[in-house]
Amino acid sequence: MTPNLGQGACQALEDAVTLAQAVDALGVRAGLEAYDHARRPRTQLIVRRSRQVGAAAHWTSTPLTALRDAVLPLLPNVLFDRSLTPAYTWTI
Repeated sequence: MTPNLGQGACQALEDAVTLAQAVDALGVRAGLEAYDHARRPRTQLIVRRSRQVGAAAHWTSTPLTALRDAVLPLLPNVLFDRSLTPAYTWTI
């Protein structure tokens, strides 16, 4: 997971809670399987979003970086809020 969303520690905490609950309820073997099934879609989403957010930060083309730097401040925050809400919300 790239660090572009600042989700590394958050994902570790979510993993710990989910894993503890699954193992407590189902035992180790079934709990690990349930944990993987529960966490995989969310973690894959976070990985994709983080990569997407970070892609523009790594552009090296002068025209592209100039365009990014000019356009980014003009975009409404609602676009970012809507696209990042799944990364910053979590329920068990």
